[in-house]
Amino acid sequence: MKNYLFAASLALGATFTSQAAVVECVISGTPSPQQWSEQFCSSGTSSTASSVVFRLKASKPIAEVTWTHFSEHDGYWNCRNGEYCRFNNRTVSGNGSAQACARRVLYKDGTWESLNSCAYGMYWYGSPVFSRSFNVDVAEEQLMSSEIIQ
Repeated sequence: MKNYLFAASLALGATFTSQAAVVECVISGTPSPQQWSEQFCSSGTSSTASSVVFRLKASKPIAEVTWTHFSEHDGYWNCRNGEYCRFNNRTVSGNGSAQACARRVLYKDGTWESLNSCAYGMYWYGSPVFSRSFNVDVAEEQLMSSEIIQ
């Protein structure tokens, strides 16, 4: 029984620690510098010709990656089985999202790994609209005053 529990704990430990590779993304075409982030990225862009760039980050050198991908709008995907996968937006609105998943990685040492690691990127043209509530007490008479409405 102890041998069985020991073997089961080893198998579970291998399952949880085997996936060392993770997909990161960054939005291209932004007015400010961006940093790679795991699993999710988002930013406003300064052009409708924006991109979402994905990369597989691993603990050892990568030879080849098998990617799957999806985008909300029409665009061009460039993955070519490499470490990077890029979505170029083709819509006029400049707003949308894209997701890329690494399904299999072949490392330069000849080993390979099946993965299910994904990242999701959201982009929008211009500044997002944020609503913010204010906690200010104003009497009804002041709201209707011509001094405020000018």
